[in-house]
Amino acid sequence: MTPSLHRLLAGYLPINLIQAGAALGLVVIFSRLLDPAEYGRYALVATAVLWAQSLLFFWLQASVTRFHEHSRDRNELPRLLATVYSSALGLAVVLGLAGLLLARHVGDHAPLILAGLAALLPRALLVISLESHRAAHRVRRYSLLEGLQYLLALALGTLFVTRLDWGASGPLLGLGLANLIVLLLDTPFLIRQLIGARPAWAELRSLAGYGLPLTLSFTLGLVTANSDRFFIGWLMDEQAVGVYAVAYALADRPLSILFSWTGAAAVPLAFSALNEGGTAAARAVMATTARSLILIALPGALGLALVATPLAAVMVGEEFRAATTHIVPWVAVAGLLNGIMSHYTAHAFLITQHTQLLMLTTGLAALANVLLNLLLIPHWGLDGAIAATLVAYALGVVARVLLMRKRFPIPLVPVDLGKGLLACGGMAAVLLAVHWPLDGWGLLGAIGTGMLSYALAAVALDVSGARQFLIARWQRWRS
Repeated sequence: MTPSLHRLLAGYLPINLIQAGAALGLVVIFSRLLDPAEYGRYALVATAVLWAQSLLFFWLQASVTRFHEHSRDRNELPRLLATVYSSALGLAVVLGLAGLLLARHVGDHAPLILAGLAALLPRALLVISLESHRAAHRVRRYSLLEGLQYLLALALGTLFVTRLDWGASGPLLGLGLANLIVLLLDTPFLIRQLIGARPAWAELRSLAGYGLPLTLSFTLGLVTANSDRFFIGWLMDEQAVGVYAVAYALADRPLSILFSWTGAAAVPLAFSALNEGGTAAARAVMATTARSLILIALPGALGLALVATPLAAVMVGEEFRAATTHIVPWVAVAGLLNGIMSHYTAHAFLITQHTQLLMLTTGLAALANVLLNLLLIPHWGLDGAIAATLVAYALGVVARVLLMRKRFPIPLVPVDLGKGLLACGGMAAVLLAVHWPLDGWGLLGAIGTGMLSYALAAVALDVSGARQFLIARWQRWRS
């Protein structure tokens, strides 16, 4: 029996709280332990690691998500997993050897190259395992493994920076070791799934046909999201990269976690609905996803923008605060557009397997971002990078909605959106009426007041069925 979206969202809530805490903890800790230039080097290598992981391995994890249920129904799941894992191990060996050769020829940057390699390889393999658990709706196992990885990465990275003085390499090595530990813990479970299975190399072509366009699309999405760091480093300096990366992470990471929380539940559920009830059932899942995003992500973005000043004062080191206060509100808007583009409108292309069209729209946004960065950063500095990102995401969202208008119309739920905007307006009025102290109590007060005022408005306006949901839960509890 396929679980409901609300049930899956509830199941994934603990891991998303852990992810949010670890993401904020990373910014809080390393913006104090590393100076802006060191943080800039760390951010550049971390971005390069993410791009390499996407280019080489994303097509495999995407194939696991898409074909897991289909293969299970035909008793072919062990063969699918054997094919995917064997391919991933082969790519990891090739990448490891190439990375070692590169490290020998880069001089002073060799430690950062090796740290990036250590962060990349175990993570690439672990993500495939996590996708398998997610596709099978093994929410508890997925959450335990991913949560442990986040906490270990933060703890080990902090240890490596403070005790061993490894600088920008410390967070990367902490991430790599954490992923390796969790991967080893999950290995016995994976072996049981693969007993007696052999790779079906002939099926790689079909997996690649589905996954490679998604890989290019996802990587182009990373270009839109992260290429500004490289342009800032080139056109400005590493210190500017560090300042920008801290401010960007502080606003973007919580929002991306909110969107991925919904996506982690919605994408496998949409595929299950497609198999059981066709495109109408899949569109119904998308409409429910849209309402959920309006209920949680819209106020999340606005809330971040409204508390930017106390957030910067409390969460980041002194050298980063002025830029963070200025950048966070704009990044919150960009994060909202990015979430809609990557974790909602993209679902229609995945459901219908129009992955080439998905790649086209992502490429359009990436091209706009690159050109605007080159044009605007020399004149506007960090503001130019922000402007480029905003325009690129807005262009991507509009292109996807228009392109799927006849193929698979993306549900827009305007009534729920209008109610959500009204509730957010009430929250903004309350938060702007108070002068919040620039300390921990002021930040907690602003967050708590914002959440309470939005919750009351959301229930009063029945945003995305919030009031009806609470009434149903109350009646169920009483009975």
